[in-house]
Amino acid sequence: MRIAQIAPLSVSVPPKKYGGTELVVSLLTEELVNRGHEVTLFASGDSVTKAELDSLFPRALGVGRFFSGKMDFSFDLAHAHHAYFRHREFDLIHNHAGVLGLSFADFVEPPVVTTLHNDYLLPGTPQFEEFKHCNFVAISEKQRSNLSGLNFLGVVYNAIQLEKFPFSEKKDDYLLYLGNITHQKGVDIAVRAAKALGEKMIVAGKIDPGINQEYYENEVKPLIDGKQIVFEGEVTPERKLELYSRAKAFVFPIRWEEPFGLVMIESMACGTPVVAFAHGSVPEVVKDGETGFVVNDFDSLLDRIKRVDEISPSRCRKWVEEKFSVTRMTEDYLRVYQKAIELKVR
Repeated sequence: MRIAQIAPLSVSVPPKKYGGTELVVSLLTEELVNRGHEVTLFASGDSVTKAELDSLFPRALGVGRFFSGKMDFSFDLAHAHHAYFRHREFDLIHNHAGVLGLSFADFVEPPVVTTLHNDYLLPGTPQFEEFKHCNFVAISEKQRSNLSGLNFLGVVYNAIQLEKFPFSEKKDDYLLYLGNITHQKGVDIAVRAAKALGEKMIVAGKIDPGINQEYYENEVKPLIDGKQIVFEGEVTPERKLELYSRAKAFVFPIRWEEPFGLVMIESMACGTPVVAFAHGSVPEVVKDGETGFVVNDFDSLLDRIKRVDEISPSRCRKWVEEKFSVTRMTEDYLRVYQKAIELKVR
């Protein structure tokens, strides 16, 4: 099959640091090439792939542009146009670049499939009505139900390259939060839980300027003492894996309907259970009572953190092998591709 993969433009593929969407695009692209498909990756020129790389821009533009107050979507539109201009060369186009990547979908010969890595389209908006007939893939059942009305061809869970995540049965005496420092992620709740239990916690993550920096300064930083609560900021990939594998539990009390959350499967792959609020995809990603605990309130969060020793690290690892492998994700996407092609023929 001749397949085009259109990646976002802000981060290279694979990402050098943070970039959940770009990581998934990379894993999918490389596995498709390994299976003998002819794949063209439309991404920034500093991307690395075994597929054909086609780049309009030599370097990723960076996520900082989203916080500069001067966002110029003409770059992204040109990137999408550059990819769709070659549409006759492909049997299918897979758009990972959001709404701008949808703009040309109705005007090209091959079917276009768009994965909603975030909730780009919200019910009740003109965009939702304009694009709802297009072919979509949800990354969780919860996301699909929240966006009912869109033409979903299926649900495909994200994946990780399991062999890159070190498994450890032995744990150190600390809790972990790792990820973007935002109000939606509930970092302050995680820290307050650790303080209430008298547990050490390590917080690691990126702080974007603007509202997220204000959140950190006002709601998280006052709770950090450098002893019981330690803040490490954005860590290296090596340090991230060390933190995952040695933590006694990963605390994830999100406040929003997160469509997936790669950090949960990364943690479980290292044998570390997840204790999380039951928002978004959490009840699908964490098997309650087996790979962690899914809770609904702060008191339950405290209670389940105290019970993390009940969770088997090997069961956490096995769960990720069963549900979130690159092989499984790729096979699921190939089924969606075939469905899109058959629908186009009719």
